Amino acid sequence: MAGVLARVVFYPTLLYNVLMSKLYGRHWYDRIDETVILGALPFRSLTQEIPVLLCFQLHLWSPEKACDYIASIRPHIIVHRGQFKVLNHYYEELCLLDSCRSTP
Repeated sequence: MAGVLARVVFYPTLLYNVLMSKLYGRHWYDRIDETVILGALPFRSLTQEIPVLLCFQLHLWSPEKACDYIASIRPHIIVHRGQFKVLNHYYEELCLLDSCRSTP
């Protein structure tokens, strides 16, 4: 059943990305840094949060800096207010555990 669901989600996603690539020249993926690649999954909102989480864990960046950096590479990725609240909460918890040395 999971395989069928994966195919049902995959093909519309593939079609969407082919169209976006042909119409607007959008990349299928972009390299965020040497370890993180942000790919083409337009129907899953968690994909917007994961690279931000990785950026502030790997680089000790604040949520604002991580979101700005990712937006400079993939401007169509928008982190909404509710997602940003979750990211800030996670960042604060991470800072309590690791005594963050974040750069502004």
